[in-house]
Amino acid sequence: MTTDDARYEPGDGAPASDDPDRRLAAAAARRSDERVRHSDPAVRARLRRRRRRTNRVYLGLGLALAALLIGYIALYFIPVFAVRDVSVQGVRTIPAQDVRERAAVASGTPLLQVDTHAVARRVAGIPRVDEVTVRRDYPSGLRIELVERTALVVVEVDGAPHLVDGQGVDFGQGEPPPGTPELTVGDEARTNLPDVVRDLDTVFGEVRETTGREIESVEVDTPASIVLELVDGPTVEWGAAGRDHEKAVALEMVLSQPGEVWNVSNPALPTSR
Repeated sequence: MTTDDARYEPGDGAPASDDPDRRLAAAAARRSDERVRHSDPAVRARLRRRRRRTNRVYLGLGLALAALLIGYIALYFIPVFAVRDVSVQGVRTIPAQDVRERAAVASGTPLLQVDTHAVARRVAGIPRVDEVTVRRDYPSGLRIELVERTALVVVEVDGAPHLVDGQGVDFGQGEPPPGTPELTVGDEARTNLPDVVRDLDTVFGEVRETTGREIESVEVDTPASIVLELVDGPTVEWGAAGRDHEKAVALEMVLSQPGEVWNVSNPALPTSR
C-alpha cells in the first residue's frame, strides 16, 4: 500500500509532512533527543570546554579594548606625549620661525589634541607656501613639511616687482631665483593675468625641453601675442598659446639659421626678419 506521507526518523532534521500535529510531534521528539544527548557526561564535558573557550575569547577581546582605551586616554592627556618641539622642513626663503608662529601650537599641548588640519590651513595662509603637511612625531614633536612656490615670472604690479608661479598665483614681492624671466603685459592681458601665466608655463616648458634654450623675458600685449626673448637671442613671436609643441619643434629647426626675429605662430611656415 502506498501513501503520500513521508516517514520521519528522529534526528533527520526534516518534518514528516505538512500536518501540524506531525510537526509538533517531530519537534517534541527532537527536544527529547537533545535532553538525552545533554545527559551524556561526555557531551556535557564538550559543552563546558566550548563555553570556557568562548569565555576566554570574550575576556581577551575585552582586555584588548580596555588597553586600547587606556592607551588613548594616556596619549590624549599625559604630558609626556605633549608638544615640545615644532620642526619645519622644506623652507628656502620663508623663515622657520614665521612658520611656527603661523602654526600657533602652544608648547605642552598633548599631541592628540593638536588639530593637524587646522595647523596646515594656517600655515598654508603664508603666500609663499604651495603645499603643507603636518605630522605628529611621537613622543613629543610636531613636524611641518612644506613646499614653497617657485616663481615662473616676475611682473610689475603697482610699480613693484611681484613673483608669480606657474599656476598664476601672485605670492608677493621678493628676490626671484636667478634666470627668472621678466614679464611685461599690456592692459588686455593684465585683466586676465593668471590665465596668461598658466599659458606661459606650458610655452616655457616646451621651449626649454625641445630647444634647450632659456627665456630672458616675455612680452604679452594681448593673450594672442606672446613674444619671447631668448637668452643670447633671438626674439620669437609665438602668437597665441596653443600648438605649443609644434611651435617649439619649428623653433628648434630654425634657430641655426640667420635671423634676429622668428615668427612661429604658424609652425608649418616659420618666418624671419
